[in-house]
Formats: sequence, C-alpha cells, structure tokens
Amino acid sequence: MVIKLKLKKLKLKKQKFKKLIIVLSILIVSVLGIAIYIQATPKVVDNIIVEAGTETVDVSGFLINKDDNGVLLTDIDTLDMMKPGDHEVEIEINNKTYTSIIKVVDTIAPRATPINQMIAKGDTIAAEAFVSEIIDATEVKVYYDRPPLEVVGEQELTIILEDSSGNKSELIAKLTILDIADEVNIEAGSFNNLTIQDFISDGNYEAKLETDLSKIDFNKTGSYEIGINVDGKSFLSHLNLVDTTPPKAIDVNVEIWQGETVEASSFVRDIEDISAVNISYEKIPDFSLVGEQTVDIILADEFGNTTQLQSLLTTKEDKEPPTIYGVNDKTIYIGEALSFRAGIKARDNKDGEIDYKVDSSKVNLKKKGTYNVLYTATDTSGNTATKTSVITVKELIITEEMVSKLCKDILASITSEDMTKREIARKIYDWVKGHVSYSGSSDKSDWLKEAYKAINKGVGDCFTYFAVSQALLNEAGIENMKVTRVGGKTQHFWNLINCGDGWYHFDTCPTKDKIDTFMLTDAEVEAYTEYRQNNYYNFDKSLYPRTPEE
Repeated sequence: MVIKLKLKKLKLKKQKFKKLIIVLSILIVSVLGIAIYIQATPKVVDNIIVEAGTETVDVSGFLINKDDNGVLLTDIDTLDMMKPGDHEVEIEINNKTYTSIIKVVDTIAPRATPINQMIAKGDTIAAEAFVSEIIDATEVKVYYDRPPLEVVGEQELTIILEDSSGNKSELIAKLTILDIADEVNIEAGSFNNLTIQDFISDGNYEAKLETDLSKIDFNKTGSYEIGINVDGKSFLSHLNLVDTTPPKAIDVNVEIWQGETVEASSFVRDIEDISAVNISYEKIPDFSLVGEQTVDIILADEFGNTTQLQSLLTTKEDKEPPTIYGVNDKTIYIGEALSFRAGIKARDNKDGEIDYKVDSSKVNLKKKGTYNVLYTATDTSGNTATKTSVITVKELIITEEMVSKLCKDILASITSEDMTKREIARKIYDWVKGHVSYSGSSDKSDWLKEAYKAINKGVGDCFTYFAVSQALLNEAGIENMKVTRVGGKTQHFWNLINCGDGWYHFDTCPTKDKIDTFMLTDAEVEAYTEYRQNNYYNFDKSLYPRTPEE
C-alpha cells in the first residue's frame, strides 16, 4: 500500500515534471518566436520622396517606429539633391544598419520675373533676355512660344520656362522694335542740320542723341558712330559723310617750248572737292609737236567721282637768241682792279636768266692800251648771242689839286666853322677809321696816290691810312708829320699832329686790340709798344718833337 502510494506519488511528480517541461518548452518557443518576429519586422521605410532642392532630410522620416532612436550614417551633403533620382542611404537603429531610398523628384514649375525689351529693327534677341531671377531646383530652358514678328512697333510675347523634369510655366513680356537707321549718309561739306528724326522714325517714346554732332567735322569724309538713347536705353547708328560730287576746276590753256613737258595739273586751277583730287591726261599729248593741240584732263577724287575738262596746249619753237645786258665800254687806270662780270646778266625768252662766258684773255690791266672783252650766251635751244666791251687802260697821274678837291668835299660834310682844330682832327680820325678797310698792301712810293685810292676805293694798309690822314689834316690846316717805325718785322706809318697845344701821335690804322689811338703821348705809345711787343710804336725820337707829359 505504501509502495503503491509512493509509486502514485512518483507518477504524479513525473506527470508534473512533464507538464513543466512542456510549459517551459512552450515558453521558450514563444520567446524565440517573438524574437524572430521582432527581428523580421521592418524598422525603416523602403523610401521617402523629397522635392528637388531640399537641403536637409531628418532621420525620423525613415523610421517606421518613431520611438526608435535612429542615426543617419549617409552624409546627405554628398548627395545631389538638385537633380531628380534615387539615392541609397544607411540608418543605424540599436547598433544595426538599415537601408532606405531617397527619391528626389521635381514637381514644381519654374518661376521668373518678366522683362520688357526694346531692340532696333534688324536685330535679334534671345528669349532669355525677357526673364530674370529664375527660380527652380533644376536647369531651366527658356524659349519663345512663338518667335517675335520682325515688324516695327510693340508686340506681346509668351515666354516658356521648362525645367529638366518637364515642368513648365509661361510669362508674358513686351517687345518693342524700333525703326533705327543702321546708317545715315549725307554729303560731306553740307550744312549740319541733323536731328534725332534723321536716325529714328517717330514713335511713342522719348528719343535723343547721345553723340555731340558739333564735334564732328562735316567737311571731311568718314564714318562716325552715333549714340541714340530711347527711353533710357542706348542704341548705335552710323553717320557716313560721303563724297558723291565730282570735282570742280577751271581749265587753263598752257604754252610750252618745244622739247619741254608739262604735268596734267598745269591745265587746271581753282580745284574744288572735299577730298584729294588726282589729275591726269586722258591721253598724253605730243610735246614735240609745234603748234596747238587739244588736251583732255581727267579729275578724279578719292571716291571715284570724275570730271573731264578740255584745254589747249601750244608748243612754241625757240629761234630767238638770248639778250646780254650791262655790257659797256670802260676806262680804268693802271693798277686798278676790274670785275668783268659786275652788272652784267644774260636773259633768254625761253630759259629766263642764263649763264654766259667771258673772254678777257687779251686784257692787260697793267699796260696802257685798248682791249676787247667778248661776252657769249647760249640758250638750251642752241641760240647764241655775243657782245663786246672795249676796255681802255690809262696811266693815272694824281695831283695835289685832285686830292685837295676830294678832301675839301669830305671836310665840308664832317666839320663846321665853329669847331676847334682838335675837334676837326677828331672828325678826320673817325672818318678815316670808318671809311678805309685794311687790305695789307699799298704803293708806298706815292702818298698822294694812296690818299686818292683811300678816298675812292676805301682800302689799303697802314701807309694808306697815314696818307689819307695827312691829306685831310693838310687841307684842314692842322700841322702834321709822318712817323716811321724803327725795327720790327714789318713797316708801320702814322702821323704826329699839332692842334696848337703840342704834338701828339695820331694813328688811324686799326689795331688788333681796337684801342683808341687819337692824340697819344710818347708815354702812351711806349706803354702800348711794351704791351704789344714787336717794336709796334718804336721810332727815332731824335727826329721828332716830344709830346706833352700828361
């Protein structure tokens, strides 16, 4: 009984254990099932859809259970959110990585601000010019619904904006086509009376010239850009100053000598044209033909405008010899110089003044006699003319009366009766210094001859200066004597004079130092001699009176 009871208890325990095992098994299976279910249940959505241009995406948009703590592993900034398409992203939830898709779509049509435009007739304008401030996430094409009409005036245009996803929008804009002249041609040199109406036809808008026409030289051909402002917008036209007027000129008849040639320009004068004019022969004349012939002259300006004139060319034959002028018979004295060409010229009717030849080979100016000088002139045509001059050479005998008469005339012109002898001496000194030029030669054998030469020819050396001074001093009644240098390489002569207050040195010959040598004392000439050396004023003092000591 006891065993049965024990067995029964054991049986009961065994049954309880089995039930426990079953319960535990069921519990384990349930837990495993729940775990498997939890593991298999999605944590993120398959994809999210965003509009192109979206800058940020929140991780919560991907979570099925908003209570999950998810983290975006993909850097959204690396994705092109401006372009429609799919982008895979990774999300971490409870240390496990999930994937989802961002679908970028473009469903919004573009937006923009319309702009009215104004163009000149003949110009083209793109549709893009009519819009500004385009707003869209993707690239937008702008085009006309219908192209503009090429007519002057205003017209409305429909502008289409289409993005890369095919979304479209329309704008209405206004196009004004202006009748602006591309160029205006006027004749150069005409009066400047241009206005804005010359460049643009009338319209319901405010137009004015931007270019200052007063700064354009209307007398010169050329092309100039002209700025035009219409309702605040600038346009460009061109002003062409053209030359369509042929040149004007006066025809001129021309005479030439046979063998000469002449340019076509010689047949016209007073040429009028706004540009440079080329002058040419229609046919070159025969310049060797003696007589008259008609010549056609063509005037052509830089712009191809031409004028034809007709003139007369007269070709003359030269048979007339030259004329020699100024050939006269002359009388001179032995020793005098003679220029055989002085005052003589040769002139030809064709060549004008021409050269001539002089044959004076038979003339001896040092010997008395009568000689012929032959003058010959030949022009370019071979015509020759000759003339002969008779030269008579005489011996000149100078007398005191001849020199005295000349001196009287000189003194009458440079002195007056109320002058002292010293004042007269000064006048003589100044006259000789100013009248005679130093030549370095003289005839020292005849002082009268040298005085005569000095007065008439105005040349000589120190002896000549002494001689003419002595002649004038004698005529003026002033006591004087000749002083001669002693020593030195060359001779020198001067005067001593006495005006009533003692003897003084009087030298009218010019010095190298240009000092005043009027009324010098012995001490002064000695001092100058010491300065100049070469015994300049050295003389035999025993032969002459002493000067005052001053």
